[in-house]
Amino acid sequence: MGKRVAILTTNFFHPVEERLIMGGAERYQVELCRLLRNMGFEVEVWQIGNNWTREFDGVKIHGIPTQRNEMYTFPELNTLFYEASLDFDYAIYFVMSLAYPVAKGKSIGVSHGIYWDWPGAEPFTGGNFHKQQEWFYRQHVALRNLQLVVSVDTNTINFFQAVFPGSSWKFRYIPNFVDTELYCPPKEPRNDGIIRVLFPRRLAPARGLNEALKVAERLTNRYPNVEFHFCGRGHIDEHEQLMMQWASRRERCYYYWKPMHLMPAVYQLADIVIIPSRSTEGTSLSALEAMACGKPVIAGLAGGLTDIIIHGYNGYLIQINVTNLEAAVEELIQDSDKRREMGRHAREVALAFRQEIWAQRWAGVIEEVFK
Repeated sequence: MGKRVAILTTNFFHPVEERLIMGGAERYQVELCRLLRNMGFEVEVWQIGNNWTREFDGVKIHGIPTQRNEMYTFPELNTLFYEASLDFDYAIYFVMSLAYPVAKGKSIGVSHGIYWDWPGAEPFTGGNFHKQQEWFYRQHVALRNLQLVVSVDTNTINFFQAVFPGSSWKFRYIPNFVDTELYCPPKEPRNDGIIRVLFPRRLAPARGLNEALKVAERLTNRYPNVEFHFCGRGHIDEHEQLMMQWASRRERCYYYWKPMHLMPAVYQLADIVIIPSRSTEGTSLSALEAMACGKPVIAGLAGGLTDIIIHGYNGYLIQINVTNLEAAVEELIQDSDKRREMGRHAREVALAFRQEIWAQRWAGVIEEVFK
């Protein structure tokens, strides 16, 4: 029997509904499980859920009956996972803070980017000094419990090095990835005169959804040859229903979502891609996929987006508000030469984030820790 790896996450499936949550982190989990299995490991996953066991891509996923959340840590989930995975050899904590209060002896944490950088983030609201200190303590315990932490961006590493000086040795920087053969520029350029702006994100305010909706309303009113496409799932059905209602009331505004294998065609049909994240962002898979398809990306100054977007070269980095986003999109609507030039540069940059490079670097970390 091969060595066994237990992975702890919060959500892959919806905790109580038969609903798959498929955003960037979930796609990352799928590829990480595939890599581990290709390396000869047996893999199972645990998450929040009501004592069920489901399967995705050949991997068993178990639900742990708790939703107790304390300042972005899940101590009850952590300890129940520890007990459930006792006969496993190694562990991966898919969010670094899930390694609080205990972790298996040989374990790796993952940081998908800073997720506490939004104005309402507990414990940083209300000026409660003791809560803030407790949060920092729990992060430090999680970091101490792990052998290594894989960070998808440099922003996270810089933060922890500043807060806990000397901690950077625990981190390995492995940015997100893209399959540059699957995600590639279209073979034939479109000449239908339509300019398509794509928002390929989960339906969440932190992703800049509200600003994008307002910009879509303004620019489709102003330009009869412009379309806005919103492609992504919501956390619940109601969010998707509201988006469908919004799109149905506006000309040249569309909402839909597609499974992963159909996303290359969605990017290839676009002319401009917007990743207007305001917070909680790593090195966005969506941004990298758009870049690999040769599309200029307008991105927010959040998380690891600054690791992959070079302002004025393969896209724009902007402080996200309606005025800034509208101006950036409008500039690219009006300048087809700049769109094409930035798109070529985007493809060049994306080649540095090829999936095989990600897999090689992750394999090195696994071999280092899981000896």
